[in-house]
Amino acid sequence: MRSVPHIRPVPFARILPAVVAGILAANALRLPAWPVAAAGAAALAGAALTGRKPRTASLLTYAAIFLAAATATLAAHTRPLLPTGQRLVMTLAITDTPVTAGKWSKATARIDRYRSYAGNDTAWHRSGEKTVARFDTSFHIRPGERLIATGYAGELGSEDYAWYARLMQRRGYSRSVWIDGRQQLVPLPDRHLTLRHRAESVQAAAAERLARLGLSPAEYGTAAAMSIGYRSALPAALRRDYSTTGTSHLLAVSGLHVGIVTLLVNLLLWLLPAFRYGHIVRNALAVAAIWSYAFLTGLPPSVIRAATMFTGAQLALAASRTGNSTNILLATATLMLLVNPDYLYDLSFQLSFTAVAGIFLLYKPLYGAVHSRFKALNAFWALFIAGLAAALATAPLVSYYFGRIPLIGILVNPLLILTANATVLLSLLWILAPLAPLRGLFAAALSATAGLQNTLVGLCAEKTWASLPLRLEAWQAAVLCAALLTGGLLLQRRKVKPEKTNLSETT
Repeated sequence: MRSVPHIRPVPFARILPAVVAGILAANALRLPAWPVAAAGAAALAGAALTGRKPRTASLLTYAAIFLAAATATLAAHTRPLLPTGQRLVMTLAITDTPVTAGKWSKATARIDRYRSYAGNDTAWHRSGEKTVARFDTSFHIRPGERLIATGYAGELGSEDYAWYARLMQRRGYSRSVWIDGRQQLVPLPDRHLTLRHRAESVQAAAAERLARLGLSPAEYGTAAAMSIGYRSALPAALRRDYSTTGTSHLLAVSGLHVGIVTLLVNLLLWLLPAFRYGHIVRNALAVAAIWSYAFLTGLPPSVIRAATMFTGAQLALAASRTGNSTNILLATATLMLLVNPDYLYDLSFQLSFTAVAGIFLLYKPLYGAVHSRFKALNAFWALFIAGLAAALATAPLVSYYFGRIPLIGILVNPLLILTANATVLLSLLWILAPLAPLRGLFAAALSATAGLQNTLVGLCAEKTWASLPLRLEAWQAAVLCAALLTGGLLLQRRKVKPEKTNLSETT
């Protein structure tokens, strides 16, 4: 009789750190991709040949994963081609919605070809670079538009803003392009409308439906921002209150809002598993709802990443086991990083992953300390603790990026999760079915939930202790996040007893 060796329940808890380490090493060393890929292939071959030596095979396997992530990172690096400091003629395509600030409209532009405006070399050169393009506001730029433009290419940041240049490079940008009012701009007839541009049209139509409710500017701005990511209507004073209290994430559709939709869909479909194949149907409908909501918000990159993350989280819920759930979440993050290593440096990816991991790993230990015999009270605690777990897990990242620990935000965030759930649900229901007879009911309900939330945030912003000025270093934030999530993982695994399995083998 032989006992089956214990299989580690969360293998991606070891694989993901190897992938992250490979990405960080590649960005630090900037070696050619081919020797790193060759070393990774050699490590993988060595692991296969030393299968009878488990420890050696494991080390070589992790080395292969590390080198594979490094290779993917090095292969994704963009080599700048646009010459700087001279006037250029470029053909380009606007790939996102321009944002106006002061005298400039900023948008992401993909440069197809370029040539020198004057001089001996006027031949066209291929580019394919992703750039940060700034247009004078006298030009009316639309997403999906293709243009012939004259302008200047420059570095992504000056020496004083070298950190910004490195960040943008890691996000795939190579240059800044400046097109002021003295330059020429000629629209091309073949406007290239992508799925994202069509989603932005749907988002604008949804914002118009919300406007029909006749809410106050603050209430409408809050509802539109939280439900569909339409932030143009937010009053400046309201933005400041949310920033002061560390609750700005409520106004930018990201992992929190996709999580709210995921939670609401699962709650609304809670009876389905009682029927045959109901479990499969509920999970399929939840995933469809996640991506439908992403489309409704205009498919910004942050929501696409969050939707991918919560699709993995929904599959984790379908697994119905702690080890499987955590493993699927970590596997989702690993796959996303291997497909696009630049996600590691993206704030929305970091917050989405950390928030979901915090809920998965910290929710049960925290909820177990406060649950009672009263079901109604437990339902309140469930939402409150979910918000608290996400706030605790992401607090180190908030400190690193924004230089403050939102003390009052950590306390008030769980309460705001309740108003956020109500505001998002009511807004989406009205957008999907704007029935005139129910207009007054929806207007009153949204005015109450969004108004209550804004009032609470405003009162908190008046407190001098609303946030603590503290900017953690990158390594400090990483260590704190890792410690919190590792502690939660250990608590979860203590409660999961491995199954006792005895198999006999006839010889």
